[in-house]
Amino acid sequence: MKKIRVKREDLDVQPGYMGTFADMFCLLMAFFVMLYSTTDPDPGKYEDLAEAMKEAFAAENTENEFKELEKELNKVIKDKKLESQVKVELGPNGIKIRIPGSSLYSSGSAIVMDNMTPVIEEISKTITELLDESSYKDYMIEVEGHTDDDPIPEDNPDFNSNWDLSAIRATGIVEILNASGIDIKKLKPIGRAETAPIVPNRDEGGNVIPANRAQNRRVEININKYN
Repeated sequence: MKKIRVKREDLDVQPGYMGTFADMFCLLMAFFVMLYSTTDPDPGKYEDLAEAMKEAFAAENTENEFKELEKELNKVIKDKKLESQVKVELGPNGIKIRIPGSSLYSSGSAIVMDNMTPVIEEISKTITELLDESSYKDYMIEVEGHTDDDPIPEDNPDFNSNWDLSAIRATGIVEILNASGIDIKKLKPIGRAETAPIVPNRDEGGNVIPANRAQNRRVEININKYN
């Protein structure tokens, strides 16, 4: 009886294109190895890249910490029922707290009203708790005093000019912030007088706009992201 041979399928045989693909892959790998071996990497570039990445992460952390500070400051203002008066704004350079002069002082005075001193103290504590205990401690607080364009009378016994009044008002706020825990090295009082109005003090005809003057009389506490 004639034997029947069974044809066995060779499972190790690969499609024809695989050989070409493998050769091409090996050649490409050899090419890139050759390129790398002929380059002269500059270690300084790797250091610059690492430093840039570090700064980017630090900037993100700072932004998050200032957002949290803005949230907590608004909570303080809400608890004191001062939302309609005190404004907290987060900007690219930090946080601005704007307080109208009528909320802080009696007319022509630089002494902070008794009911507002605890508010400034609470603002100070909030800043120190969130920033001094965070990874971001390099901040500077500039307190700006602003007046309207109404000049100080010559016979005023307390102030010589709007420059004098605005500077003393700013200094008074700085003293409260410092007494409440903020390092004096992080504080700077600035008198701006009538040089930086929010709105015009007068209309085009030169007539006084009382509501605008009231807006321009203010104190601004700027918490800046200084490095």
